[in-house]
Amino acid sequence: MMQFMQRVVKTLGRIWQQLIRLWQQWFRRSPPQSFPKKPSNRVRVETVKGPLHQPTKPLSAAEYEFLFSELLDGVHRGWSQAQVTQFLKEIGPESAPNVKGSGADGSDNEVYVFWLRQFGSRLLNSPVPNHELARRMVRLGQLNCGQLCVVAGEIGQNLLDREANTPSSSAATPDSPVSSEFTLEHYLQLGQIHLDRRQYPSALTTFEQGANHSPNHPEVLYGLGLVCHRMGLYQEAIGHLTEALAQKPEFVAALTQRGLVYKALNDLEAAMADFESAVGMKPRTPEECCARGKALMQLKQPFEAIAAYEEALTTHPESHQGWYDWGNVFYDLQRYDEAIAAYDRALDLQPDYAPAWLNRGAALGNLHRYGEAIAAFEKLLEIQSHDYHGWLCLGQTLERLNRVPEAIAAYERALQLRPDDPTAWRYRNAALLDIKKS
Repeated sequence: MMQFMQRVVKTLGRIWQQLIRLWQQWFRRSPPQSFPKKPSNRVRVETVKGPLHQPTKPLSAAEYEFLFSELLDGVHRGWSQAQVTQFLKEIGPESAPNVKGSGADGSDNEVYVFWLRQFGSRLLNSPVPNHELARRMVRLGQLNCGQLCVVAGEIGQNLLDREANTPSSSAATPDSPVSSEFTLEHYLQLGQIHLDRRQYPSALTTFEQGANHSPNHPEVLYGLGLVCHRMGLYQEAIGHLTEALAQKPEFVAALTQRGLVYKALNDLEAAMADFESAVGMKPRTPEECCARGKALMQLKQPFEAIAAYEEALTTHPESHQGWYDWGNVFYDLQRYDEAIAAYDRALDLQPDYAPAWLNRGAALGNLHRYGEAIAAFEKLLEIQSHDYHGWLCLGQTLERLNRVPEAIAAYERALQLRPDDPTAWRYRNAALLDIKKS
């Protein structure tokens, strides 16, 4: 009888989990501080033929930096020449941003090339190395996919040549212009801003400048680990985070972050070991309490995580990041009203914090408060117009209100940012079919 009851309980548990998955299948929050890892060699799914509608507005220079990061990430993951060519084709001349001083007419990605030359000038004028970025740009140039690739390859090679001819460039000196121009805190704050905006090449450059200013500083190494994780450079991320831990052995945030990188590499044993080590440490600061809470969530201990965040926010209530992370715990528990309240506290402290607007909109959508969800996504996109997930979620919400033409425009905006992503193609095509049937 006991065995029979145990089987019944297990069966009911599986049914409950299936109901939860069905309930949440519309809105899915992207993991906090991280983009979902994109599968290699993604295939575009297109069931409706025909050109894209005209985009709602040209891409900005910031969006082109995001696109360039996406392109370099694809090359790093093994994109073929055909995939790179398709990516550039889908961006199209109609996406040309209003880049100040550009004389290009927008054809054949001329404005994109103009932006890249400006970006390359900034890199070459920076006194700090950009080794990984340079190597990726050289690899892009080797694919011979047009003028953009040629320019990228030239910039990357110039960066590598400069470093080869200046072997001491990575060492900080008392007379270094980098060490005297800004403080270390400036680089850490600016790097985090670039991370929040998903401007990964700029974030990498900024943290490398911080490393040139203060070599072996654990917070700088942690920042480098974060940006390398976001760019899919998992081994480099582990290296930086391990160095940070060598400098600061009880660095809870670095332990938790390294565990997340191991998890991305599917090394679950190493990941769990780092999470357990982070949980076992006694946090001394509110930031460490929050990092411990994140590790507890990875160990599937949400109520203990809530307690950790409560401890952090009781002593440090002005932490917008803490309120945001706490909201994510409630979101995962499907306690959406409490999640929204936590996101609101984060936004009271930092009104332009884009991730909180995204997750707030998703929570509102799960509560069927679609008008408020649209307002949240529109606020997000006002702050960070190159947020792919924001455009995708906005399109889904508009469809719920039967505003299908506006939804299609949002999906096509998402496709400008990730031209090879099958999800936006699938949603866009389904919406087009709905219009044809009506």
